[in-house]
Amino acid sequence: VLFRSVKTFNDSLDVTGLIITKLDGTAKGGALISIAKKYQIPIHFIGLGETESDLYEFKSEAFSQSILGLKKL
Repeated sequence: VLFRSVKTFNDSLDVTGLIITKLDGTAKGGALISIAKKYQIPIHFIGLGETESDLYEFKSEAFSQSILGLKKL
């Protein structure tokens, strides 16, 4: 679903960056990295919860360490 959404928006608009919300699992995290790589679109923010206060600036190193279980976001 994420790939299709990015493709649709990118085909219609010139997408300059991503904000992904409800990023609550490593599967979505892996998909996020694949999307950014495939479409060469930077990730600006990620949402880890339900409210605006759960939106965080995306930091690739911390995110990668979190997916690998080396550090908590």
